Amino acid sequence: MKDALNNVNGWVTGLVTIFKSVIVFFVFAGILYPTESVNAIGGIISLIKQFTSGGLAGLLALVVFASFSK
Repeated sequence: MKDALNNVNGWVTGLVTIFKSVIVFFVFAGILYPTESVNAIGGIISLIKQFTSGGLAGLLALVVFASFSK
């Protein structure tokens, strides 16, 4: 059972690493080539605004969400 959980954890960690790399790529691509079709920075700003518009509960949710990325 422990081996299976370690295997799943390895796969999830790999996928999260890939998603982080893709997000960073699109952010830099949006800085270098500003277009309307790829607006990663605007998407990140919109996501943060959704959290912060919820007051203290939204701020706490943002902190919990950010803690998962470590």
